[in-house]
Parts: sequence; C-alpha cells; structure tokens
Amino acid sequence: MIAVIGGTGFVGRNVVEQLSTRDEPVRVFYRSEAKAKLLKQFKNVELVKGDLLEPATLPRLLQGADKLIFTAAITANVKNTDNLYQRVHINGTRNAVKAAQAAGIKQIVLQSGLGTKPDKPGTYMQTRWEMEEIIRQSGIDWFILQTSILFGRGSEFFEAQARIIRMAPFAPVIGDGNTRFQPIYVKDVARCLVEALDRSDKNKRSLPLGGPEFYSYRQLINLMVSTLGKQRVKIYLPLWAARIQAQLFNLLPKPPLTPATLELFGFDNVTLDPQIVEHEFGFKPLDLKTYLKENGIG
Repeated sequence: MIAVIGGTGFVGRNVVEQLSTRDEPVRVFYRSEAKAKLLKQFKNVELVKGDLLEPATLPRLLQGADKLIFTAAITANVKNTDNLYQRVHINGTRNAVKAAQAAGIKQIVLQSGLGTKPDKPGTYMQTRWEMEEIIRQSGIDWFILQTSILFGRGSEFFEAQARIIRMAPFAPVIGDGNTRFQPIYVKDVARCLVEALDRSDKNKRSLPLGGPEFYSYRQLINLMVSTLGKQRVKIYLPLWAARIQAQLFNLLPKPPLTPATLELFGFDNVTLDPQIVEHEFGFKPLDLKTYLKENGIG
C-alpha cells in the first residue's frame, strides 16, 4: 500500500490520480472535506481524515503501508500566520517521520523546492531545508525531488501574476527581471514522484528538477501578458522596495506578495540540465508555451 500526505494539494491531487491507475491500494490523508471530495472520483483510493499537526491521527494512515509520498508543504505565497512554516514544515514532518518509523515504512518520497538550502532562522527557506533534513535523517530510504516553479491548472505562481496583469494597467516585475526559472508541468512532477517509488537508482538522492526550457522572469511576464491578450507596460520593482511592500502587504489576511515569495528571487531557480527529466526518468515533459497555448492561464 502507498500512503500520501498532502494528497489534496496542487501536486498531491495529481499524484493521487496517477497512483489510482496502478495495482497497489492508495491511502490519502486529508483535513478538508471539500478538497477530499475531489479525490473520490479515483479508484483504489481510501481517504483517511486527520491532521499532520495531530500525531495521534497518523497511525491509521500508515498502518499496512510500505511507502509514503509526502507533498505537504506551505507554498511561499501563503502568509506565515502563527509560525505556520515552522509548524507544518518542521513539526509536521517530524510527526510524519515518527509515525512512519513506527509503522515500518520502507521509503519516503518528498516533493521539495529547487534551490532549497540553509538560511536565516525563521525564514521560509530554512524551514523547507529543515523539512528535507528530517527526511534525510529518518533512517528510512528516501528520495527528494526539488522542483522549479510549477505550471498547470491551480498554479498559484502563474495565476496570481495573471490576476494582477488583468486588473492593473501595468505588469509589475520583481527585481531586474533577470532571475531565471525552469517551469515544469505539475502532472510531469507527479509522474516523477510516482515513478521514483520503483527506482532503486533514486534512493537517498536529492534531485533538482525543471522543465525543458529556461526563462528569465521578464520573459515569463511577457509570455503571460501575451497569453492573456493584453498590452501592459512593465514596471520594475527593486528587491529592496519589494521587501518593504511585502512587509506592508503582510498586514492583510491574504497578501498578494509575501516575504517568502521574494526568497525565490535571490537565486536562479534552474538546474544545470534542461533535459533533466528525460535523462532521469526517460520521458519528455510538456513545455510551458504549448500548455499556455492549449489551456491559457487560470
């Protein structure tokens, strides 16, 4: 049996869909009844209600399972209310690992972010790094997939930008626009996570993953403006000014820009290889332009 934590999220839903086509039974952890309803259409899937922050709810999920796919993480666009990053990424992962050890889980596959590294205490990046370290030090076989920004229906990175472009008479560009990204399709990420379950060559590896093309942030903005059929003047916002603005926005219940999001602009979010998916998993991933041409944005 394969257990999934984070199965109602953006990546997790696609993981569950792909797992449902296999022979093994799948058991998915959920907290929200509304989100769980989206998974009831899939065969061979059992839903178990619980909360990652409530350790007593985890044993039922993991009983009888031998593998765990873990996609439960707070995305950078979400406000760090009540130390949310620490509670989910660190405390929640510790709870999951402790329960996995007790249940005899043989393998954990984690979806993380490209460029994750140690950082200042309390930052988004540091909690994501500690999340990875907890998995690596678990004593259980592990594989960590570190992905660049994701596209697909429900991608907050692209859909949030699109909302701004639709509403504003300009297109804001954070920094100088030169930060590079390697967007990858969410269904391709899900496929890689599922295929890693059967791959001994992926054991105890942290693998950076991105799509088939590199884009500067400026190029991504241009592509989104074009896809939306708009004409927008680009307004460049220096990182120092964006940080001030993010702190002010953080006073809102759902800020359009968070300090955590800006951490993604401190480095190029790319791998060394634009064909990394083909080389590691043997299939060609969908490219961003083709997806946008066929599906648009949000």
